[in-house]
Amino acid sequence: MSISTTRELFSHELADAMSAEQQVLKMLPELQKEALHPELKQALKDHEGETKQHVKNLQAVFKQLGDSPEETTCFGMKGLADEHKALHEEKPSPEMLEMANVTGAIKTEHYEMVMYTDLVQMAKDLGEPECAQLLQENLDQEKAMAKRVDALSKTIAKEAKSREKELVGARNGRRA
Repeated sequence: MSISTTRELFSHELADAMSAEQQVLKMLPELQKEALHPELKQALKDHEGETKQHVKNLQAVFKQLGDSPEETTCFGMKGLADEHKALHEEKPSPEMLEMANVTGAIKTEHYEMVMYTDLVQMAKDLGEPECAQLLQENLDQEKAMAKRVDALSKTIAKEAKSREKELVGARNGRRA
């Protein structure tokens, strides 16, 4: 497809967002299984429901525009998914995997926030207030999830450091 108008670019970017959300939906069940912290597990479960709504909102935007999503791959999100796969090759402990997954979730939320910020502005520029509203709903949920995982990241890191100190202390105690 040749992109020569702002509406065509908007449609392309919407299709990219659809691909991103579908990739997130594929990753979330695995991330939930890998989560040790109950609050993180719940946050990921909650976000799975939100992500399903994001897809519905994107479908509604396409319907509003009288358009349908082109087949595309969001390579930004694919890169984040590939990072997760590559991490598994390093054989991290469950605690380190969880910390890395939280970092990956933060990266993902920030990527999506940038994506939706741009889409909201494009919808407004194109005179599509209903589309802008649906996309704003997605953006607001991504911002809320970013705050949630950022706070969990701090909690999980603090708990991991505490466990490490205990392990080091126990090892040093055995040597004496």
